[in-house]
Amino acid sequence: MTSVKLIASDLDRTLLLADSSLPAGIFDRISALHKAGIEFVAASGRGVYTLEDLFAPVHDQMSFLAENGGVLKHAGQVVGATYLTPAQVADIVNFVRTQPNVIALGNGLDATYLDQSERQYQPELSHFITRFRIAPDLARLDAPLAKLSLYFPKGGAYDAIKPVYVPRFGAELALTVGGPTFIDVMPKTTNKGNGLKQLGAVLHIAPESMMALGDTNNDIEMMQTVGYPVLVDNATPNMWQYGKYHTKTNEERGVLEAIDRVLAGRLPDKIAQ
Repeated sequence: MTSVKLIASDLDRTLLLADSSLPAGIFDRISALHKAGIEFVAASGRGVYTLEDLFAPVHDQMSFLAENGGVLKHAGQVVGATYLTPAQVADIVNFVRTQPNVIALGNGLDATYLDQSERQYQPELSHFITRFRIAPDLARLDAPLAKLSLYFPKGGAYDAIKPVYVPRFGAELALTVGGPTFIDVMPKTTNKGNGLKQLGAVLHIAPESMMALGDTNNDIEMMQTVGYPVLVDNATPNMWQYGKYHTKTNEERGVLEAIDRVLAGRLPDKIAQ
């Protein structure tokens, strides 16, 4: 057997297939992990309500690290949450309104808020978001938000984050790229690594006994935190410095293979140095 007591997996381009669906067999494997005393954690930039809907058949056999660590849920209870201040929300939203090819989304505990002037984006965003609420003015929203997601309909998030958004917000807030169409803006201490540490404290699981699977920038802190950092083979080139192990691509069901190995008492293959 391995010493792995928790497996955290990113979703988009890691566990999920290209069409944003879960691979067949994941629910059976989560149940098998639960029976073996190994906690499975869905670790994503998505909202907690979206994750609970996605994993509905096994939601009571796992934990959720949502909003890149901004919201933690276990056994149906929120066990950790960090929110942006209203002033921060207003500042970010008003700045985004001055920029081309981008809109802001507010991520609440039970829905994602979309400004009424931008509701035309709702159909394309429904691939990622399952519950919308329309806000008359997102900059003046009176609701707790763990994160603001900046959505780039035409792509370009990787190109925009360093020259535009880090200089403007990086001193006060945490920013990370969640793929070519998303930049996430969060409280300074919010990241998947800190989220796993908090969840581990609740579950009495040390980071050294955790495995994490990921593919891109918003998984970096998670990789740096756990004892067993695993990259899918489609991970972005900059990520390979953070992994110790690797598994097949998301399309090849690499996360399922890694889980099967742990259940069999083995680890994924090591990354060649």
